[in-house]
Amino acid sequence: MTLPVRNNERGFTLIELLVVMLVLGILSVTITNFISLWLQTSSIAETRATLLNTAQTALSEVSNDIILSGSVDQVNRWPDPNGPGGAYGWQANSQTLILAKVAVDSGGNAIFLDTSNYITQKDDEIYFLSGTTLYRRTLASNSVNDAAITTCPLSDSTSTCPPDKVIATGVTNWSVAYYDANDQLVSPGNARAIQLSISLTAPYGNQTINASYTTRMVFRND
Repeated sequence: MTLPVRNNERGFTLIELLVVMLVLGILSVTITNFISLWLQTSSIAETRATLLNTAQTALSEVSNDIILSGSVDQVNRWPDPNGPGGAYGWQANSQTLILAKVAVDSGGNAIFLDTSNYITQKDDEIYFLSGTTLYRRTLASNSVNDAAITTCPLSDSTSTCPPDKVIATGVTNWSVAYYDANDQLVSPGNARAIQLSISLTAPYGNQTINASYTTRMVFRND
């Protein structure tokens, strides 16, 4: 005689199912929050890296002009009808950099005032902060062979006086320090090296991302 087979298997109880669902829910929320936090952190780091790269690029452009300059002008050597204080109203200080940059012709050749003493003609390249934008204004020399073109504020720009070049936006700090050959702080006109610092900011959600960069350059030409 064959005995009936007893089935001892049983399903989950309602309480067990609820516990499993609760654990899975907690794990899901935890994983979701972790991924969200990781993505946010990654995006913030990427935004900060972009800002830092922008700051480095901006100061690299200024540094290139320093290399091609002989000195700092205490005031602009060429008249600027759009200057902050009249035709000769620009003043070199911790917020304004006035570079006496070697003037060149259309072929990139230096324009000399005195070839025997290697004295070159100079343009003025003026870096200044207006609001949160760093600009470069060019004041070309009076040489007829000068390839440089004087620039103007955007509101006053024309076909013959293009707008000042935008170097960086979102600038919260821009500072210039002047050093002599002994690494001592001096007045702009006595500087042999220039230290530049810039800070940029960009919005991210309900917060603000910041990045700062500092560099120092020595004049290469007289």
